[in-house]
Amino acid sequence: MIKRILSIFLVGILSIGLVACGGENKKEETKTENTKQETKQEEKQDEKKDDVWTYFENSKWEDDYEGLKTEIEKVVVTDKAIGSDGKGNTSSAVGIKMKVTNTTKEKFTTYPDQAVLVTSTGEQIQTPNLWASDHLGGEIDEGVTKEGDIIWYLKKDGTAKDIEWIKLSWRSHKGADDKFDSKAKEYEIKLQLEN
Repeated sequence: MIKRILSIFLVGILSIGLVACGGENKKEETKTENTKQETKQEEKQDEKKDDVWTYFENSKWEDDYEGLKTEIEKVVVTDKAIGSDGKGNTSSAVGIKMKVTNTTKEKFTTYPDQAVLVTSTGEQIQTPNLWASDHLGGEIDEGVTKEGDIIWYLKKDGTAKDIEWIKLSWRSHKGADDKFDSKAKEYEIKLQLEN
């Protein structure tokens, strides 16, 4: 009988010990989770500090050309873009985030990644920087979406902060790239830089 009481007593002590250990593990898990969340928030703040771009989220535009949907999601500018010379110098630049979707069963050909940029500060850049920009142009087959960034380096450094509007122009047409006689649309859009 004493062995039985002793056994029950030991089982009780072990149970209490296990419950206590389990509680400690939960406290440790909560501390670890809180630490992870704090680290993520600090990383986001560091990214914002290191981000050299000024975002114009309200500078948007969209068009539907017979099923070819083109959208500018935002415009960005900076006077501290990593230069294209490969020497670590900085340059002034303008960028857009664009999305092109073919919602039809036909092909379209468009070249927004070769658009001419005109700025309110008196610059006209004939083509974006092809190394810094995503490839969005060419033939777009049925159901395909292309999206990415297009970047123009300015010739006048230090002027990106002064830009009030930009104007972009490019061409799109129905059909394959070599269908020169097919119906075309000439885009010329002007965007005010607004937050």
